[in-house]
Amino acid sequence: MCNTITRQLKKIVCSACGIVNIIYLTTTISVIVLMQLFYVNYQLKSVVPIANNVKQELKVFISFRSLSPSTNPTPLPTTFRKFMSKIQRPVTKRPDMCQGCFAHNYTYILDNEDICSTGDGKQEVNILVLISTTHKNTESRKALRETWLSPSWKNTGDVRYAFLLGMAPDSATQVAIETESATYQDIIQEDFVDSYNNLTLKTMMAFKWASTKCKNAKYFMKTDDDMYVNLESLKNTLRKNSFVLQKSIGGFCNLSREPIRTNTSKWYAPFEMFPHKEYPPYCSGTGYVTSLDVVQKVYQVSKNIPFFYLEDVYVSLCMKKLGLNMTHLPGFHADQQKPGCVYKTNELVTSHRLTPKLLKEIWNKKCNDV
Repeated sequence: MCNTITRQLKKIVCSACGIVNIIYLTTTISVIVLMQLFYVNYQLKSVVPIANNVKQELKVFISFRSLSPSTNPTPLPTTFRKFMSKIQRPVTKRPDMCQGCFAHNYTYILDNEDICSTGDGKQEVNILVLISTTHKNTESRKALRETWLSPSWKNTGDVRYAFLLGMAPDSATQVAIETESATYQDIIQEDFVDSYNNLTLKTMMAFKWASTKCKNAKYFMKTDDDMYVNLESLKNTLRKNSFVLQKSIGGFCNLSREPIRTNTSKWYAPFEMFPHKEYPPYCSGTGYVTSLDVVQKVYQVSKNIPFFYLEDVYVSLCMKKLGLNMTHLPGFHADQQKPGCVYKTNELVTSHRLTPKLLKEIWNKKCNDV
């Protein structure tokens, strides 16, 4: 009898110990998280935007479910839900127009406003190059600064540039980005979630920043951090196509392309997201150019064009509304061109999918005949 009671007491004590351990562990984790948030709140610029946008994204995710057909096997991007939810119900598919549904009212976390300044002996701004990147691609940004961006002389020459980012996934990454920005003064960051499905937000940030912070530039280029751009060849192309680019965007352009309806594709576009048989002509987001006048017009009209997550298609939707064109320009490539001395000639303007190592090898290659 005594042994039975003793065994039962031991079980109760062990259970109690287990509960105590769980409570202790949970409390410890909570304290660590709170301390981290406390640190971020007082040390960084990004905690309030992060909190607000995460809260907003969660609300939209819950509220938009009724707009997505239950038979749809692939969840629609959260940002698509967000902008569709602003349009008056009932809505079963994305409309071509809306009134002020895409205001792009995000807040700058980092904004190097002096990139396009012309004081203190700086040259006039001929080309503004804005480069889409991700937080982890530190080596890619470094390689670009050391190769084809180096003639910009740290944003004092006739070519100015900046790297585009959304919110960092954690405080340590944000500290690293802010340190990098303080060192090079070439990063622009807003408080939207940085993801593939939000590339349109990043691109429209570029159009907004160029329209408001770099009005003195003659031309605008949007490209990616795995690209090689021959700036001399680019300048030559701009001179030849100056008149055309006052009313068009130029690059590697598709004049006809159907939406991909296969739900396993990276570029899947269900009917409710794009209820048309063909996309309008668009230029690959890997690299395209235009005049500042077109940039400003696209940014203004974008406020009334519902969000679409394929950023190069979205820009073409804005251009279509404006009655402007896309122009395929020789020398622009959406794939990788064979490494060689062609990279040093006017035959090539852009090449895609270059690693930092390959980028440096091409940049340092000696070509006597060029």
